[in-house]
Amino acid sequence: MSKSKIVKSSIFVMILVILGKFLGIARDSLMLAKFGATREADIYVWALGVIYLFTSIGYGLSTTIIPFITEMNSENELKERKVFVNNVLTVSMIFTLAITILGIIFSDQIVYYFANSFTVNRELSILTSKILRIMFLSVLFLTLQGVLAGTLQGHQHFIAPTAMAAVANLVYIIYLVFFVDSFGVIGFAIATVIAFMSQYLINVPKFMSLGYKYRFTIDLKDEKLRKLLVLMIPIIISTSSIQLNLFVNKSFATSLYEGATAILECANKLTMMTYEVFAVVVSMIIYPILASHISERNNKKFKEALNKGIAIILLIMIPATIGIIVLREPLISLIYERGKFTNENVKLAANALLLYSPAMIAYGVRDVLSRGFYSIKDTKTPMINSLIGIVLNYLFSFILYKRMGVEGLTLSASLSAIITAIILSRALNKRFEGLGMSSIIVDTIKILISSVLMGILVLFSSTYLKGIFTVARLSDAITILASTLIGITSYAAFCYLLKIQVFIDFLNHFKGKAKSS
Repeated sequence: MSKSKIVKSSIFVMILVILGKFLGIARDSLMLAKFGATREADIYVWALGVIYLFTSIGYGLSTTIIPFITEMNSENELKERKVFVNNVLTVSMIFTLAITILGIIFSDQIVYYFANSFTVNRELSILTSKILRIMFLSVLFLTLQGVLAGTLQGHQHFIAPTAMAAVANLVYIIYLVFFVDSFGVIGFAIATVIAFMSQYLINVPKFMSLGYKYRFTIDLKDEKLRKLLVLMIPIIISTSSIQLNLFVNKSFATSLYEGATAILECANKLTMMTYEVFAVVVSMIIYPILASHISERNNKKFKEALNKGIAIILLIMIPATIGIIVLREPLISLIYERGKFTNENVKLAANALLLYSPAMIAYGVRDVLSRGFYSIKDTKTPMINSLIGIVLNYLFSFILYKRMGVEGLTLSASLSAIITAIILSRALNKRFEGLGMSSIIVDTIKILISSVLMGILVLFSSTYLKGIFTVARLSDAITILASTLIGITSYAAFCYLLKIQVFIDFLNHFKGKAKSS
């Protein structure tokens, strides 16, 4: 791919990612406005959590199939590549059809064991099982979209895979605006299946234009298929940890007050949105750099790049976390407080978000560390780390949820994320006999000081601005916008004054770009 095409693709991808996030906010806002923090919302959020457990299969397929596609580039291998992709599609379909059928058959049992509080009321129990059965139809499309998206990325086509979130969110929004009053939460479950199907379908035209045409092919003895499956398993376990932790917490939340699961999901959405916009991008960019240094056997540059990646995560995520903590109530109010989602719900969600926000930093650091392990072809250590995180989250949740409610569940997620990030850091440090992180420690202290000072200014400015305007929504919007600008400006100034190295490097980089242009 030429440099100009890379730039154009990057711009389109960035636009689609941002569009997808904004449409996702609109979807969540409409959903809570229509359903509120009610049992219907709890049931839908919990059932969707069950389905999201299987997103890691699609992610694992899309991640592991890419190198196989890129390796089969010669004319002689084109036919072999098409046969291989068809084989992966067939095996994936058979496997996920089995999961779908089993899920539909055993929906009652899944509800009984993982959302037992819904079974106390017969009507709730029937409704939950019905919604779960409908939504299990999504699993097939989750897997197929993973194969197609990975294949397209292997051919360096990124537009359709990146557009999936935006397309799915449009389906949700259309349903919530035009049809929810007529068909309710059952219709919303059907719309969810259609949304997942649309994510698969948007990849089909480009997939076919590359010369692929599905034919039933199954060869379980194929060496490449077996290799792909072996590589997939640790990645699936590693990437499923966040979704599994969320599912565990949602299951605990079902036994709390009405609307607790919806409140938990509200806090989770805001946390994960910030994490995905910033931390996921950094870890995605740093991965090939780390891998190239390992292939060159240059451990010194590997350590420098890893430390730089972690420093960038901390530079962005620490102030973002403090900013969200300070502005959490007006932020949640602006996005969600309408319709059936009340001011009381806003306060509950704000309390949950307070204790969830630190997880963003830990998730970001852990992602960079995991890429460090992947670059040395070690998928086992991150997998074990993820399993430790799942166990810790369950234990913390079990201890805290009755004492602290939803806040206990969000605190559990943060504690398990922080502990696993520390464990993974120590493991990688041991592997390389030291990573030379002393510079990061100094920068981290300076970043914390800058972020706290920024947080104080944002707190004063938001308190002052809220007192000026009488219209609540206008007040929230202006408060968030103005306080964010004040926060960014003051944080940049504090970083410059404290001479935070990673920030100075950024400035020098952009100064160099400006001079060259």
